[in-house]
This record gives sequence, structure tokens and C-alpha cells, in this order.
Amino acid sequence: MKTEKFLLLLVLTGLFSITVSAQHNHAAMGGGSSSNMNMNMNQDTHASMVHLKTETLKVSGKCQMCIARIEKIATENGAASADWDLKAQMLTIVFDPSVTSVDNICYKLLKAGHDSGGIRAKDKAYNSLPECCKYRN
Repeated sequence: MKTEKFLLLLVLTGLFSITVSAQHNHAAMGGGSSSNMNMNMNQDTHASMVHLKTETLKVSGKCQMCIARIEKIATENGAASADWDLKAQMLTIVFDPSVTSVDNICYKLLKAGHDSGGIRAKDKAYNSLPECCKYRN
């Protein structure tokens, strides 16, 4: 009799653990409205924990086309926003350091022909700029 009770208890425990495991997996996969709410809360919490950085760097250019090109290069390479001041020759970028870096954006600008971050673009890249964009004397 004790053996039968023990086996019954063992079977019931096994079934209970399978049910709990299945519910846990269902919740982890997004099932159920409360788990969706928890998942959304976790995503919102994660999004608010992202620490964006703002940096400013010198970037050379000359015209309105340069503004569009410089800002586009920065945003296409991970900057959340980019604002290049033609008069000051300064680019202000806002970015997530886990996505990109100032060095990465600077490298892409150099490849496009714009002196940036105190580094002179290679002549071949600079010479590929449209005539109105050439800023070197």
C-alpha cells in the first residue's frame, strides 16, 4: 500500500512539474496578456536604460550639399541624430555607444572626403567630392 501511494505521488508530482514547465514556456514565448504586459514593461525599462551620448567634432565642408551628406553619413552609421553647423564646421551627434562610436562615424566621413576629427581625408576621397563641396585652398 505504501508503495502504491508513493508511485501515485511520484506520478502526480511529475504531471504537476510538466504543467508548470509548459506554462512557464508559454509565458516566455509571449503567451497570455499578463506576460505580454510584462514583456512590454521590460522592453520599456530597457529602452529607458539606454544611455545616449552627445559628442561634437570638427568636420570640414563648404555648402548645403555638404550638410546633407555629412548628416546622412552620421545617421546611416548609427547616430540617432546629427547636426552639422556649416559656419562653425562642427558636427554634433547623438548616439548609443553600444551601436556606434565617434571613431566609426569619423572614419566614414573621411572615406567620403571630409576632413574630420582632426584627420585629413585622403586626396582620392577629397577629390571625389563635387566641385562646390571642395573646401581646401
